[in-house]
Amino acid sequence: MVVAVEGTRNAINAAADMGVRRMVFTSSYGAVHMDPNRSPDTVVDETCWSDYDFCKRTGNLYCCGKMMAEIAATEEAAKRGLELVVVVLAITVGPMLSTRRSTTAATTSPASSPAKSGSTRTPSPPTSTSATSPRALALVYERGGGGGGHRYLCLSAVLHRAQFVQLLRDLFPHYPVTAKYQDQGDGNPMVKPYKFSNRMLKDLVMEFTPMRESLYDTVMMLQQKGHVTVPALPMPKRARL
Repeated sequence: MVVAVEGTRNAINAAADMGVRRMVFTSSYGAVHMDPNRSPDTVVDETCWSDYDFCKRTGNLYCCGKMMAEIAATEEAAKRGLELVVVVLAITVGPMLSTRRSTTAATTSPASSPAKSGSTRTPSPPTSTSATSPRALALVYERGGGGGGHRYLCLSAVLHRAQFVQLLRDLFPHYPVTAKYQDQGDGNPMVKPYKFSNRMLKDLVMEFTPMRESLYDTVMMLQQKGHVTVPALPMPKRARL
């Protein structure tokens, strides 16, 4: 957590020292959505934060670090007179530039082992797409910050892991996609998904890439990079998306 905070301060100060006047800071849904006391009927927007005490008490240092880093960025930018806009990203699905398979890409592999689900009682985190994310960063840099808006949620969908895996099965029926979950059979119903607002980005004329399209492109990318085996049967045509 110290590295995240101090590294953020160093980046802000380095930019200010070089004469940068405007900067986009990429934050995480981890700084926003982790609050056990929030009603599932609450619309999560740019004013929402995770419950720091809860995250610290439960050992969720990822969310603690993301909250503290974003706060540090905002405070340091204000001290240096640097205009800061924040884009809050979720788990990002879509083609990647790296030749190594990322943790997120591994979760979308149609040949994965039984899906790990923290609990059916915990809403699954929201997702965005790799095509959407850089588009959002460019938009807020060029147009954001007006009207008091300095924080933008870049979230395109909220899917339970069961829904996510079913989408994989629908798109790639020839792959042995798992249908099992570690918390299967615990007798608890699936909780209501979070409601969220991405209105502020849409007000900047933001277009979100459909999750179905991004997931398809992710698996095709994994094939091309040799991370998953290409099935013997023909793949579904893109026109069917």
